[in-house]
Amino acid sequence: NYMNLMNLDKTVPYIRKKGVAGYFQLIFHNFFDFILLNLVFTLTCIPIFTVGASYKALIEVCNKYAEDKVVYPIREYFADFKKEFGKSTLYGLIFLALFAVIDFSCWFYFNMAKQASVMFVLAVICAVCHILLTIVLGWFFPIFTKIDQKFTAIFANSLILAFGNIKSTLCYLLSVAVCIALIFALFPYSVPFVAVLPFFIIALASSCGTAEKINEAFGIESADDNADDNTDGENEQ
Repeated sequence: NYMNLMNLDKTVPYIRKKGVAGYFQLIFHNFFDFILLNLVFTLTCIPIFTVGASYKALIEVCNKYAEDKVVYPIREYFADFKKEFGKSTLYGLIFLALFAVIDFSCWFYFNMAKQASVMFVLAVICAVCHILLTIVLGWFFPIFTKIDQKFTAIFANSLILAFGNIKSTLCYLLSVAVCIALIFALFPYSVPFVAVLPFFIIALASSCGTAEKINEAFGIESADDNADDNTDGENEQ
């Protein structure tokens, strides 16, 4: 007998807690599977242009964990990676381009501020834009996995939901900040950490914070709702 990595069957046979407690409970119960997912994600990102498809696939798998669904993590990751590959790749490249322009501008204006202090204001504006784009990213791909809309509509809805659910947004930002801080603080010893941990930590925080809110905003029935409906139907019978 051997373990087939493509058929890892993960159910959720325990009572899930809500909020932050539920997030850490998921990590505890599925820690080694998340490490494996993080490794697969890192490998599929190597061509760079596939970052969008890779992150979208990671979010889709994390959504299933967050919504207490049965998950075949590796099999479903690759299935989601291939699904809508062109569109998710394009969206990923757009975000990479936006981050590149904003970050280069931030670096440029901070250097120019040494000669003209007024440039510091522009550098701060660019830094704020980077944070705003990070916030949008935390909602964009979770919405993209659930709703068929144009890029501009998803982008706008991401902003609306992000600031309408500030607690979830702040928790997501905190996960990003902690991962980045650990990577830089422990560099170069943190290099292995990048391959095995941070991406699923961020993606899971994004899914746990957004899945329920997106379902409510767009009238999507969750697994819990379907289970309640089935129970009510059985009781009526």
